[in-house]
Amino acid sequence: PNMGQIRTMRALARMETYFLQIGFWTTLILGGLALSLTLSGLFSVLSYLVEQRTKEIGVRMALGATSRNVTRLVIAQTSRPVIVGLVSGASFVLALATVLLSMPTAGVIGDVVQVLDPIAYVSSLLLIVVACLLAASIPASRAAKVDPMRSLRQE
Repeated sequence: PNMGQIRTMRALARMETYFLQIGFWTTLILGGLALSLTLSGLFSVLSYLVEQRTKEIGVRMALGATSRNVTRLVIAQTSRPVIVGLVSGASFVLALATVLLSMPTAGVIGDVVQVLDPIAYVSSLLLIVVACLLAASIPASRAAKVDPMRSLRQE
């Protein structure tokens, strides 16, 4: 009676996997929320930039630019900040991983998570690039449908 509560190894293993599952799903939900906020912000900024350049796009189309040329122009100009953000973000993450690996608790972190996982880094960068291209394609298609005469009359 003085021994207290006895737990089996199976129950302890189940409890450990339960906490890992909670951490996994929390990370997945927060990551999805961050991605959706990023996409909505990017879409808003790109739509605003295309709206500001409606007159220029109308002049280009009046001078003979095709909708494909306008779409390519908008996507090319919106990809520059994305590339800068990806390069700076990737360098920050690699610097943070280096700091984490130099800490005394790096062995504990390395047991749970592989800090320098190239598959995770490359897949996340590709996911962000694809998401940004999708977010840029909607304002680009809107810009390609601009009526040149209407945009030239606009002040």
